[in-house]
Amino acid sequence: MFHVTRLESIPNVSTLEILWANLQQNNYDEIEDLIQRRSGDHGIYFSYFGSVSIASPEYAKILLTESEDDATKFEPDPGSFLDKFFGSGLPFANGDKWRTHRNLANSAFNIALSPEIVGETTMDLFAFMKPKLNRPIDVYETMQRVTIEALGKLGFGHKFGCLESEGVSHLISSYKYVVSIVGSPLYRMVPWVDKLPLKSNKKYLDALKEFDGFIYDVIEARRNEIKKNSYNGRDLLTSMLKLTEREEINTDIKQLRDELASIFAAGHDSTSIALSVSLYFLAKYPEMQEKARAEVINILGNEPIIPNSDQLKELKYVNAIIKESLRAYPPAPIITARRLNKPVKLGPYTLPTNTICMVNAWQIHHNPKYWKNPNQYDPERFLSSEKRHAYSWVTFSSGPRNCVGQNLSLMEQRIILSMILLKYKWTLPENSINKDKLLLNAQFLLTPRDLKLVFTERINK
Repeated sequence: MFHVTRLESIPNVSTLEILWANLQQNNYDEIEDLIQRRSGDHGIYFSYFGSVSIASPEYAKILLTESEDDATKFEPDPGSFLDKFFGSGLPFANGDKWRTHRNLANSAFNIALSPEIVGETTMDLFAFMKPKLNRPIDVYETMQRVTIEALGKLGFGHKFGCLESEGVSHLISSYKYVVSIVGSPLYRMVPWVDKLPLKSNKKYLDALKEFDGFIYDVIEARRNEIKKNSYNGRDLLTSMLKLTEREEINTDIKQLRDELASIFAAGHDSTSIALSVSLYFLAKYPEMQEKARAEVINILGNEPIIPNSDQLKELKYVNAIIKESLRAYPPAPIITARRLNKPVKLGPYTLPTNTICMVNAWQIHHNPKYWKNPNQYDPERFLSSEKRHAYSWVTFSSGPRNCVGQNLSLMEQRIILSMILLKYKWTLPENSINKDKLLLNAQFLLTPRDLKLVFTERINK
């Protein structure tokens, strides 16, 4: 439970009010509007159970650049569902363990980046979509399939088969259930719910057991293959195992499991959400879709090919679309909490030791002080020479503990989106519930609500 600190001049946003709005399944932007009305322009407010949320780039910079030892990640309660899933993986690790495994993960991610694998997986996506053309399809569910498949190959050298048939494996279904519970507002805001004798809790534990079994089996099998020199892949797991051996890093199988679980959760869900948002806005604004397609054709030609790293850098407008989608709808709107191990001064406020702090990326990204017309979707803002605060865009956090998978996610989005632009045109169905605005489920990650689009194959000209 959070340690409650009281600084009378900081606005308070009621935990119960936020929880009630979540349970009523209000659209997420309405919840953030509520927070903004209650917190005003202070750039800081009390939120969940007395924790402090930061909503200004200036204050975010101070917190996110604090020494790891002075502002440690808030660790989940031992034995909680959050702890059972993430364990001591990078999102919640601290101290020397974090430093060692962050360096390990950085090296492994650099080795594993492969445009070819992502491009080949996108080709598999096209085959999967062929019988679904010219009628509404669930975009988020489809993007989950392609990103899970890409992550399986990049992360574990494993093929899940998500693009081979309409159904998904029992393993993937179990994983999705685990993530739905971990991300549920009820389980996040009422921590003791996971101790109750509920059917959902038993189902969670059974699903987690299956997921863990897969992870442990993959680790053991890969270790044996490396010992026998029978596997030469460059996936994340192989790279991590080889690096730990070469650097003589003492990492047990539980620690590897925790790192892979974190990579699995962060490595596909946030990317599939971001792709869904970009596809939605390109359907809503056909002129943007045509402009993006013209750029891709100019650089890649008029046939669906796999772009290389140099070509990806030239896709200026496509990259601007991706960044604007991540600004307008950051997949993780709240950046994981830190515990202060010393007093920290934020403007006129001095937060005492043991204060729990979070950064509200949504509030920062929609602050009119830093973003002109923040509620308007406008990729052009990322092509202008306008100067902004360095911490006004914090989708992947910032500072020493920024997201280790940032480059992987951006690479995937650039490849998948550019290849889809070459292959298809798409529109919103006339009866779409998202016709006026994108509806989002208020979970740990913001997931699109019943987002369907109609794809048609392009006629090359």
